[in-house]
Amino acid sequence: MKKIVYLLLLLFSYTAYSQSLSLFNLDASSFPTIKAKFFAFDAAGKQITNFSPSDFTVTENGVPRTVTNVSCPSPRPTAALSSVLTIDVSGSMYGIGISIAKSAAKTWIDALTLGKSECAITSFDDNNYINQDFTTDRTKLQKSITGLQANGGTDYDIGLLKPIAGSLEISKAGKYKKVVVFLTDGQPNQPPQINQIVAEANSQGCAIYSVVVGMNCPQSLKDISSQTGGQWFENVNTEEDAKNVYQQILMTAQGGEPCKIQWQSGISCFAGITNVELRI
Repeated sequence: MKKIVYLLLLLFSYTAYSQSLSLFNLDASSFPTIKAKFFAFDAAGKQITNFSPSDFTVTENGVPRTVTNVSCPSPRPTAALSSVLTIDVSGSMYGIGISIAKSAAKTWIDALTLGKSECAITSFDDNNYINQDFTTDRTKLQKSITGLQANGGTDYDIGLLKPIAGSLEISKAGKYKKVVVFLTDGQPNQPPQINQIVAEANSQGCAIYSVVVGMNCPQSLKDISSQTGGQWFENVNTEEDAKNVYQQILMTAQGGEPCKIQWQSGISCFAGITNVELRI
């Protein structure tokens, strides 16, 4: 039997009741039974969980597969967050990069239960900037995002650690569960101080989620996110990709759990990548 390698693809399916759908964590260890996790969100960014197997179609390289099981967690109260959205505004972010960043941040702000949670906006290049300190005012947060412009270099230490507006400087004042979402599109100008960043984040109980636009995630960010209880995402190439990633991070950070799906695969005559598409 040829070895089958599964490549995760995010497929966004639009229906009358669903805005977005993301598939991840494919598990082929029990082949031909394939397992995966997914989040589905409505137009308001709320998770949808009332599914059955007949609601879905799965294809592998265009070949239909049989969905055998879908299960979703019972809804539970969301955790209050003190979130810091940190955005790379270096020169390489000019154009599509800054548009992706703004769209993702606005998606987070729209979906966050402000009043129960608070949010701050920071940015960085060779310096760091506090665009909006912790607030529950959605209008102030959105306005701070709109005004972002790209210029300068890329310094992860400046963005995450250093005074006066590094993510972890701002998160110190957070009242609730602390979360940093760090978006960048470039390698740092110099190696970041991973141990110091991780130590400071863990001392605050602050999870760092890394979102990398247009390229693979640098190992430094993988280490920082993995060691602080966060996650990392790479090759985010469109505004739609970024919106779905931020929705997934928000749901996870608030204590939400993904749904699970299972289907029966088939034997392929060819070795290589299998593209998996999930549709509602």
